[in-house]
Amino acid sequence: MHSSLPSPSRRQFLTHSALTAGACLLPAGHQAAALQPPYERTLRDRLWMWGHDAGSLTQGYGIGGKDSDIEPAAALEYMGIPNCCMVRFTGTPPPPFDDYVKQFAKTRRLTWSFVDGGKNFTTAQKLEQALDLAKKTPHLTGLDMDDFFLGDALPKNGATEAAAHLTVAQVAQIRKDLHALPRPLDLCMVIYTNQLHPVIQPHVDAVDQVYLWTWKARELANLEANFAAYRKIAPTKPTLLGIYMWDFGEKKTIPVSLMEHQCRLGLEWLKQGQIEGLIFHCTPLCGMKLEAVEWSRDWIARHANDVVRP
Repeated sequence: MHSSLPSPSRRQFLTHSALTAGACLLPAGHQAAALQPPYERTLRDRLWMWGHDAGSLTQGYGIGGKDSDIEPAAALEYMGIPNCCMVRFTGTPPPPFDDYVKQFAKTRRLTWSFVDGGKNFTTAQKLEQALDLAKKTPHLTGLDMDDFFLGDALPKNGATEAAAHLTVAQVAQIRKDLHALPRPLDLCMVIYTNQLHPVIQPHVDAVDQVYLWTWKARELANLEANFAAYRKIAPTKPTLLGIYMWDFGEKKTIPVSLMEHQCRLGLEWLKQGQIEGLIFHCTPLCGMKLEAVEWSRDWIARHANDVVRP
């Protein structure tokens, strides 16, 4: 589910206009107060959840129902996770977000999507909405581009750039403008392991942070090799490792053995300084009593105070 975009020239104008307007929206009282807080030494502070509105998986994937609906902030509390990447892939919640984000009052860091598959607004409109939210939300630290590359990311129809929602130049301009805001915001991008081709490097170079995901659980057996391939493309890019708790690629549960595998590697890489944190996917699952979710919750409780940095 990908958002429709205007033509490249029109898109560039709209994107730059949204950012220029957003820069003017940030009140002076919030300009210096909300720079991303530095991570603490322990694992817990480097844990994130992929946030979706309650009922999003029912609407988008036919998973769950009213008896399992859980709001994102309640899922964060249930899992013991302090940070959230909020992605509106079904277009919910609709703007304005003022009341909705009140639930994140205790969330340490929050990011918000503007490339996310929601079809009720254009990318430029979603960007402007996210910037408007940033002025009111001091702990909103970055903007996210979910499902950024198309398919396997290889160029199509004679193109030279990777197949993506935005061109390299557009991404670079967005990042430049986000950094020029009175309160700078990070620009973050989703990459899947099946998209690890050298052609994506220019796009990757143009963002602040990458979220690296393995779409099909059976491919987690190759996680170490895939991570090495990723590091050949992006040797030093700040990266969060995505941890799925449901196999969306093959529409089934993830066995505990694979949860153990990806969490063990993630913890090792954190301690080695190879990644910045872990993202558990996703908040609606936390009301479904899934074995992988409950195992993850227990793993977090056991390792939350592990020191991952000197």
